[in-house]
Amino acid sequence: MDDLESALRRGIDLREAGRLDEALAAFDAVLARAPAAARARALRGLTLCNLERFAEGVAELRAAVAQEPRNGTFHGELGMVLFVLDELDESESELRRALALAPGDPHALANLSLVARARGDFAGAEAAARQALARRPDLYAARINLAYALLAQGRFAEAWPHHDRRPDSRMNLRDPHTAGIVPHVDRLPPSSSPIVLHGEQGLGDALFFLRFAPQLRARGHRLAFWGDARLRPILERTGLFEHFLAPGAVPAEGLAVLWIGDLARLLGADDASRFPEALRIEGDPARREALRRYLGRLGPAPYVGLTWRAGLARRGRIALAKHLAPGSLGAAMRGARATFLSLQREPAPGELATVAEAIGAPVHDGASLNANLEDALAAAEILDDYVAVSNTNVHLRAAAGRGARVLVPWPPEWRWTAVEGESPWFAGMPTYRQAADGDWNAALTRLRRDLLDSLPG
Repeated sequence: MDDLESALRRGIDLREAGRLDEALAAFDAVLARAPAAARARALRGLTLCNLERFAEGVAELRAAVAQEPRNGTFHGELGMVLFVLDELDESESELRRALALAPGDPHALANLSLVARARGDFAGAEAAARQALARRPDLYAARINLAYALLAQGRFAEAWPHHDRRPDSRMNLRDPHTAGIVPHVDRLPPSSSPIVLHGEQGLGDALFFLRFAPQLRARGHRLAFWGDARLRPILERTGLFEHFLAPGAVPAEGLAVLWIGDLARLLGADDASRFPEALRIEGDPARREALRRYLGRLGPAPYVGLTWRAGLARRGRIALAKHLAPGSLGAAMRGARATFLSLQREPAPGELATVAEAIGAPVHDGASLNANLEDALAAAEILDDYVAVSNTNVHLRAAAGRGARVLVPWPPEWRWTAVEGESPWFAGMPTYRQAADGDWNAALTRLRRDLLDSLPG
């Protein structure tokens, strides 16, 4: 028995270290000797799911539940995997079974919060996260779930402290598995002190939170930017930053290092009516002129950009993904007299043809413009209109002082809030929202009317 426990512990350690194939072999070895070892079977199932072998993994988790039907942990683990697979009804059923067997289990409550948020039930997500935190105040998953539920409801003052809470000041909220290098401070240093702004977010998120950088300069802080090197050329033109650190660099000892995602809390972004506008960034004139010439060869103005999908191309709810059917978007454009440019990154085979057929006009492929931020910024500056799900180009349009028509899938990502109308973060950008039942018809009908009204006859 001790040998089996030791082998199981070794598999657990390997899994936690990310050595998934070795962990799987360890659990196989345990089950070969003890087929009734339900915990080993459940861990094998979770590891298979980590390897994206979901069908096998779910089967193993179900087998573990069948072996020990009163084990709340197994029901909770199966519920979480089903959530990732977007099987929300069955996920909720398993999580509620876990809670019936283990009342108040904070992990099951935190995951139930995820299910509620995925359905757009932000009040329910808030309630479940608060119950989890009452049991486990240090449970990070529950705290960030609570933050996003509050942000979606527009309750910013309540949300930011939860949004910024970390188990460790070096922890990267965007990717918790990224090794921390230096501690980050959780309050603003005295006015005029130098600050290193650490861009832990993706490109679009970094641009979003950098709207607060001018406020730091107004307080007299000297700024350095530490993050994605692709941002340096465009940020240099803002004149806000004296230094740029490469992603792998280490700031000098004694400098205050801040996560840019913490700036909203640190600068008191609690009143939506006073949110700062996006950081203004001027594009490169030569690239702007080259793109104008290119567009002129495609057809006459006005020029309308299109993007129908954004987010991470992974399976499941854990990855942020925003999309609508390209043909549906194209149908909403039909009759508009414009030259259409797709800014869709990596369009699937046939998608451009589908959009063009639905519009009844050519759709030119501008995907290559996404390869360089300077080109993408030039497009953001000179396109006459842009219809898109939220993506980096929407943030670039805001940085260029231009509008966009933003397609908001249900449930809305927190920046677009659950409140009908424009986001308080993006004034002048009308939103077109998918209904809770998944229907886009009303939103696309209004988009079509608005677009036709705005374009010359």
